Amino acid sequence: MHTIMRAIGPAALLACALLASPARAASQQVTVVLDWFLNADHASLLAAQYSGAFARHGLDVKLIAPADPGSPARLVAAGQADMAISYQTQLGMLAEQDIPLVRVGTLIDTPLNVLIARDGITDLAGLKGRTIGISMPGVDDAALDAMLHSAGLAMSDVRQVNVNFQLEQAIISHAVDGVIGAARTYELLDLQQKGIHVSTFFPEEHGVPMSDELIFLVSRAHVHDAWIRAFMDALAEGTNTLINHPDAMLAQAIHDHPELDTPLNRAAWQATLPRLCKQPALLNVPRYTAFAAFLHAHGIMTRDVPLGQYAVDPFSLPASP
Repeated sequence: MHTIMRAIGPAALLACALLASPARAASQQVTVVLDWFLNADHASLLAAQYSGAFARHGLDVKLIAPADPGSPARLVAAGQADMAISYQTQLGMLAEQDIPLVRVGTLIDTPLNVLIARDGITDLAGLKGRTIGISMPGVDDAALDAMLHSAGLAMSDVRQVNVNFQLEQAIISHAVDGVIGAARTYELLDLQQKGIHVSTFFPEEHGVPMSDELIFLVSRAHVHDAWIRAFMDALAEGTNTLINHPDAMLAQAIHDHPELDTPLNRAAWQATLPRLCKQPALLNVPRYTAFAAFLHAHGIMTRDVPLGQYAVDPFSLPASP
């Protein structure tokens, strides 16, 4: 799910709901603001806690769900949290706005965004004259433009409406003919479980460059902090444990967070496993460069910002004491 980036007040962090299980004593406390409510996308983080990987690396990690899903990056920029989960697709926009945040890791390294259309629309050309709901003006516009262009259409061939986070509801209520910005491991699964027949079109198969879905951001002032390397090492260990023991990790997650015990979340857990980043610190420079060029081509980025200013592999940097 895309977020809407906007300024927030200092009280926002206080409105966040603490999600982490009681942590063991550790030398370094780290507060991570999630991108959305706790869900299967965060399985690697839970596994790093349950397996003891965070504790072994000297970290006491708190996972926090934001009261406003548009707030995580801004909270870190304001010094109210150590790390935020955000989206590579929005990273260029943050850099464009001179927000001093840097990507230091990846959580989900494949796109999850999908264009969902009502049953009967069998190809992208069938969107001509239709109404498309979007959740994130700018990035969604660029993706939709590229997808339509791949089918010989232009943005003028469709009508766009901003449905914010009500993507699934917009499809179910027939308020729109299609939506872009939904997750293939969440809203799409929910629609399928509800027996609602839809067509799906994956952006990376229709002219949109590959991108990481979920990434970790820290303040540029702290990008050399040693705890970031420890965090990424622990996360890699947690991800490996999760892949080896997905059912045990899910059982523990449901024990601690009973709201996850639904058919949708169980299906999402399994669907997300192959999309987890196995080397979270590693920066795919060609991928990030190509996506920045895509944003430039669509007017989302209007000036050249060196990649190293907003995305790094923390293991390539000297760590501070």
